[in-house]
Amino acid sequence: MLTFLIETIIIGLLEKRKQQFGQDMPNFVQTSGICIFLKGGLPVAKAEYRSAVRSRRLIKAALADLLQEKPLDKITVTDVVNRAEINRGTFYAHYADIPDVIHQMVEEAFCRIRDVLSDQTYPIEALPGVLLGRIQSILDEDQAFYRRILASHAAKQLSDQLCAVVVDYLLEHESEFAVASREEFELSIRFCAGGLSQLYQDWFAGNLHCTQEAFNQKAELLLTRAIGL
Repeated sequence: MLTFLIETIIIGLLEKRKQQFGQDMPNFVQTSGICIFLKGGLPVAKAEYRSAVRSRRLIKAALADLLQEKPLDKITVTDVVNRAEINRGTFYAHYADIPDVIHQMVEEAFCRIRDVLSDQTYPIEALPGVLLGRIQSILDEDQAFYRRILASHAAKQLSDQLCAVVVDYLLEHESEFAVASREEFELSIRFCAGGLSQLYQDWFAGNLHCTQEAFNQKAELLLTRAIGL
């Protein structure tokens, strides 16, 4: 009975999202911290879900593998399906093109960061370190992949997501800071988020001659100063 009620609520929410997005309904949504994969705007059946997850995993693994061999703009759908050993129909059932794969991979990675951050509360003085630590943990999972992304025309997607997660998280905790002016606070964190994003790009490109630990410490210090701690 409880499962039925939960499914009814989720389907109701998704129907509203479908009306909102129309033909642009995303392949997954986040509801109460849960990523739900969709087909035609509705949750897929368990068997179909498992098959979809496997296909998406194969496609993402193939793309990540190919990125070790050639630039992103040189990778084709044919390259990916051959490496993943799937047919083109399977690819297009999940993604529109190669940039769409990258877009969804980045979206899903930062969805996980937001989920982790929302699951716990932290002392105000720990917020900068916690935030940057969660971002770094995602980037550390596959540094070679993210290095390739930041060196490609898709860098803006990753940069925008990084900025958004920093800004959104700190604005959510605005009441915990001694903020004299919300406008100035938001301007400060947006300015700092943009700078941090560029620093990550420079570090991955090898333009910053420091260890990862030193980089993380300096980034945390900059963010701490920006929010007035």
